[in-house]
Parts: sequence; C-alpha cells; structure tokens
Amino acid sequence: MTAIRQIFGCLTVLLILAAATGQNPSPTALPVGSATIAEFKGEVQVHSPQGDAVTAQRGTSLPAESKIDTGKGSMLLDLQDGSQVLVKPNSHVLLKAPSQEKGYWLELLLGKINAKVQKRLGNTPSFRMGTPTAVITVRGTQFSVDVDKKKRTHVEVYEGLVEVAGFFHGVPVMVRPGYSTGVEENRDPETPRGMENRENENRWNPGVAPGGRGEDDHQKQPGTTHPNPPNSGSPEHDHEPE
Repeated sequence: MTAIRQIFGCLTVLLILAAATGQNPSPTALPVGSATIAEFKGEVQVHSPQGDAVTAQRGTSLPAESKIDTGKGSMLLDLQDGSQVLVKPNSHVLLKAPSQEKGYWLELLLGKINAKVQKRLGNTPSFRMGTPTAVITVRGTQFSVDVDKKKRTHVEVYEGLVEVAGFFHGVPVMVRPGYSTGVEENRDPETPRGMENRENENRWNPGVAPGGRGEDDHQKQPGTTHPNPPNSGSPEHDHEPE
C-alpha cells in the first residue's frame, strides 16, 4: 500500500509540473525592426507608429516606425539584432523595419547617436541606417553619426569599417577606425580624414551628456578632435551627465 501511495504521489507531482510548464511558454522573439528601451535619462518623448504618446520605461518594446525625441534627455536602445544605439540629447530618431523600403534599421533625422552594431556573419544582411543626406552601411562596428540643422551628416568610426554614401549618386567612401567623413546636402561624401584622438578609436561611449555637437559646434570639420572622447566600459555604465 505504501508503494502505491508513493507512485501516486510522484504522478501527481509530474502532472503539476507539466501544467506549470504549459502556463509559462518561452518568451516570443521581438519583431525585426523593433527595439527595447535599455535605459534613459531626463525627459524624453516616445510616440507609437500611430502617433500616440508612449511612456518611456526600461524594458518597454518599441515597434518599427516608433519616433524618439530626446530633448535634454538621452536613451539607450537594444535593437532586435543585438546591436545597441545611444540616442544623445536633442536628437530625433525613427525606428525602421529593415525588411521594408530602403532596408534601414533606423533614421537619424537630427542630433547624434553612438552605435555598437552586432557583427554580421555569412550572408546576413548588413546594418543600414539613413540620415537626410547619407546612407551608412556596416557589418559590425562602433561609430557615431551626427546630423545638424543644415542636414549635414558627420560620421566618426572607432572600430570596423563603415560605408558612407550620399544621395548624389556618386561613389561611396569607406571609413576605417580613427577616421571621419562628412556629407553635405546634394553632395558626395568627403574624403575620410584622420581624427586627432586616435587612442579612442576602439572605444564605445554610452555616456549620457547634455549638448553634443549640435547647433554650436556643427561647423567643426571632419578630422577635428571629438569634444567628448569616448570612454571605455560596457554599455550599462557611464550614464551620469558630464
């Protein structure tokens, strides 16, 4: 009788575990083109593809066509492919689905981002993003993109290779670590020039700081020293204002 009770007890436990497993399915993967808010500072505005205001919270998933306006704040995004993008203050970003239209993951309409793109292997499509004057294509790298109010695009590369093309149907340029280029409206990209802070070319800077290049320093030419050199560290650190 004791043996029967033990067997019955084991079967009961197994049934309970099976029921619990059925009630907790594995999490669904994020749709391609979506992003998750990893962290943010200050007041930021997020709008859904339909134009509705979305409350910014850590862990919130944003679908493609969501719009991010940082104002004096900033936001760190985890993209669906494992890449990370830090949206700096005074920036306007539109998330995109790479399987549609131009194949962009995002568009930087104004302001600055720092990006750490997951390395592409084999036939995996390259990471592409757009600005009002340029298309940036990479297969795994660390770089920054800045767009001023005159729509000039400035690209700095810290690791890997970045292809920068304009909309003037000219030849794109390849920018290697420690170099930068600029793209004016209706112009080809400038010949890449070396940056003075070469020791920082392999660093990733997720630090959140007010300002950025923006309106006061958009006159800087490619090759000049970055006003806030990237700091070493993981994307989860160095988020205090400078």
